[in-house]
Amino acid sequence: MATPVPSPRSAALGVAYAVAAATLFSTAGVIVRRIDLPAWDISFWRSAFLVAALLPLLVWQRRRLWIDVRNAGPALLLSALLLAGSFVSFILALGLAPVANVLIMFGATPFITALAARLFLGEPLHRHTLLAMAAAVVGLALSVAGSLQAGVLAGMAVAGIVVLCMSGNYVVVRHRRDVGMAPAIWLAGLISGLIALPFAQPETLAWSQVPWLLALSPGQLGCGLLLYMASLRRIPAGRAALLGLLELVLGPVWVWAFDGERPGNLTLLGGAIVIGAAAANVWLDSRRPAG
Repeated sequence: MATPVPSPRSAALGVAYAVAAATLFSTAGVIVRRIDLPAWDISFWRSAFLVAALLPLLVWQRRRLWIDVRNAGPALLLSALLLAGSFVSFILALGLAPVANVLIMFGATPFITALAARLFLGEPLHRHTLLAMAAAVVGLALSVAGSLQAGVLAGMAVAGIVVLCMSGNYVVVRHRRDVGMAPAIWLAGLISGLIALPFAQPETLAWSQVPWLLALSPGQLGCGLLLYMASLRRIPAGRAALLGLLELVLGPVWVWAFDGERPGNLTLLGGAIVIGAAAANVWLDSRRPAG
């Protein structure tokens, strides 16, 4: 069955949702820097607050969500597992590498997503997208070279796990865009919290940390995920992931402005190439006729 072409209004709304989600996601680094807890503790409480915040929403919409759960079946569980992997890996990566280096790795997400969407969903992969991917590989190589000098390669490797998990989830949600995937976010929070619990010390939490954890969890993570899942119901997975590169632009800016964490020259150069390649791909996509 052919994939339906979204209306211009629906597509524009999908773009707006993707941009808003990326803006929220970009604040994670600067918020995490203000939480004086080990990475595993942050991961646990981020998941715990997400589960608690979403539970009333799930109860309120329980009838419709129960239908979605039954219809989505294994796709919902797969989405939850992929999200849980990204939740845990992201916080661990931020503990091992500067925010800019971690976010530069995310520049690979739209291209991994585009390849996966082509392979599993049959979404088109145009020549200019392949050229943009090649340019992005060069940019990522430069960023990795800069990270080798800075000794933070391990953090970028863990960030690579986030890329694989998020790209996989983009494809799963896009494939089952006929159902709501909000229960997957709640289940992902539960799974990631259980993963982090054996390595965390929840009893050490101070009340002064709670506002930042609330901003990080139901605020930055929960709202961002709901927005990006809404965007995937309206625009192709590759385009949504490309728009998500706004996170790469804003994330280092927030940390540089608030914490003075300036990325290295090679990291900046590599990031500029990755973002430029993705921006060119979005522009060329927009010039293609719909359908």
